Amino acid sequence: MNILVEFKGSIFGQKDKISLELKEEKTVIEALKSLITKIPSLNPLLFKENSLRRDILVIVDRTDVISMKLLDMCLKDGQLITILPLAHGG
Repeated sequence: MNILVEFKGSIFGQKDKISLELKEEKTVIEALKSLITKIPSLNPLLFKENSLRRDILVIVDRTDVISMKLLDMCLKDGQLITILPLAHGG
């Protein structure tokens, strides 16, 4: 299963989009944990004390999965996860 992860905002530096290959179906939160295994430098930008940071938005195909309490939603092949810091500028 292939998921595309895109990063918006300057805190992510040069990262723009990453293709995340998952061997099996995963939830949104599991996919994010797989992502930090692949790119450990993202860990402090996405997680704080083993929980997702409160100052980022995680959007899956135009749905804010944090505010909708959908972090346990199973992802489908080809979906897009967008990660955006709340203080992202204009």
